[in-house]
Amino acid sequence: MKRIREWARMLFYENGELSYTRLISAIFVIAFLAVSVYLVLTHTYWQNYDTFASLTGGGGGATQLVNKFINSKYNSVQGGYDSKR
Repeated sequence: MKRIREWARMLFYENGELSYTRLISAIFVIAFLAVSVYLVLTHTYWQNYDTFASLTGGGGGATQLVNKFINSKYNSVQGGYDSKR
């Protein structure tokens, strides 16, 4: 249980604070996987699945790009890796 908590902290936290963009990315991936597995298991065809897949799959990647931009612009020293705190 302790390892899961450490893993989640590394995945969702930056500089000791919860990163909402990482959380949103994780929600997109979980939604994509859950809906995909549901459709496969129930043998259901969904006409708008391609749109859903591109928004949830691509949305996670786009959100990570925004996360990187926010961290580079607002959370770190210009030209360095250290945080502004």
